[in-house]
Amino acid sequence: MKQVLEELSQSERPWARRRAEMALKISGQFDGGGLDEWEYRDMMLRLIDDKELDREADDLDTKALLISAVHQVSGIV
Repeated sequence: MKQVLEELSQSERPWARRRAEMALKISGQFDGGGLDEWEYRDMMLRLIDDKELDREADDLDTKALLISAVHQVSGIV
């Protein structure tokens, strides 16, 4: 699913691009030992469990793809 985040980081939709880029950075920090598991999951969930995302998301398919990718990468599902 990191590949999906990488693809979304090139999205024409700024809200999806921003969140995908942040998810990749957070994932990199976790992989490098810079975050513990609780911090990692909390930060990842904040990217997608956000009223701002609901306001910004203008495409439900892209929103669903972003949410699924973040859940998969962070091991939340």
